[in-house]
Amino acid sequence: MCAQRSDLPNNRLTLHHFGDPVSARKHERKDMPTKRVLTRSSDGRWRKIIDRKARYFGKVDPKNVDRSYREAEICYFEFLAAREVKQPIELAVNKLSVGDFAERYLQSCFSKYERDDISAAWFEKVRINACHFVEYLKPGMPLAMLNETKLDEYRNFVLSLPHSTVTNKPISPHTAKARLDIVKYMLKWGYQMYLLDSLPRNLARYSRITIPEPRVNRFSLDEIHTLYSAASERTRMFLLLALNCGMGQSDVSDLRVGEIDIVEERIVRKRTKTSVHSEFKLWPLTVEMLKKHGNIDGKPTDRVFLSKSGHPLVREYFVDDKFKRTDAIRSAFFRLMKKTKLPNHRGFYSLRKTAASEIEAIDPAVTEMFLAHSEKAMKKHYVERDWARLDDAVMQLSKTIELDGSE
Repeated sequence: MCAQRSDLPNNRLTLHHFGDPVSARKHERKDMPTKRVLTRSSDGRWRKIIDRKARYFGKVDPKNVDRSYREAEICYFEFLAAREVKQPIELAVNKLSVGDFAERYLQSCFSKYERDDISAAWFEKVRINACHFVEYLKPGMPLAMLNETKLDEYRNFVLSLPHSTVTNKPISPHTAKARLDIVKYMLKWGYQMYLLDSLPRNLARYSRITIPEPRVNRFSLDEIHTLYSAASERTRMFLLLALNCGMGQSDVSDLRVGEIDIVEERIVRKRTKTSVHSEFKLWPLTVEMLKKHGNIDGKPTDRVFLSKSGHPLVREYFVDDKFKRTDAIRSAFFRLMKKTKLPNHRGFYSLRKTAASEIEAIDPAVTEMFLAHSEKAMKKHYVERDWARLDDAVMQLSKTIELDGSE
């Protein structure tokens, strides 16, 4: 299931063991069993009991029973072939290759994705970086040969910031750190699963590298007014949630009816990315636009916003083992930036950064609360957050930005 994306050639690593599945249509009649493997059901279909469930592979044709059976049996063989493809790898630990080891790790991560413990985007990140690591070492290399020297060689290669085959540009330090992080996570997992007898001695500081100071790409207040004036009514709603509540695209997409108290004019929810509790006093304009463009009268678990086709505004999923992401908010904001002809090095998320920068200027003590970042150390166990103080800062932010519904 590894995507074809890395700065190494032939990046091919699958989540499941793919052998040479039988092509049922190549079976000649002489190869078919003399005893029929499918039985005829009372409603006139060819069936087989598999895992205590009746599975059907075609209808019985009274005029040509033999032909209809052969066609159903071909469908049955194809079903078995597809099922065999998805069987996980089962190899003795002492015979594992680096590729086998990585596939086991990916199988574990994919199970987490299926349980909603991790996102599709995070699994895709794990998969791409695991592929990169395995292709550098070669998939067939025995796991027993993976030592500190091999790890150091890979680390030096990644830190040389090689060109990516996707962008044809050197990878960033952030990408380099992500690749080393995944290697570290994978080896620790292997040790916990008794696939490794010990951890390499150079693993503790393996992913510690110097990352350049981040540049805060924000908008000026004049640019905010330009964007708001040129935006459609629905896009204005998204801009207000980003500025009023520091929301990103996923936060807006995941916003539920039960998280909004229109009477108290508040949003109380856990941030999508961090699951940190957050509370925001809503501006009068935000309340007005929510009433106008949001589904605030639905069930508590309903999404406030959906696309025209009835899907979430931001979706991450897999189709035929390929990662897909659709983001209606990002697309709408891209069109807005193009319409206003503002410098396009900033995205929707820069609105959150703009609001946070203004909050920092108003009251630095509440910036972390506004951003819904996790509190460090033991503070969160002993200190209650001052939401009233954040409310004051957020309302002051409204006066600073001075948006008007008539713009």
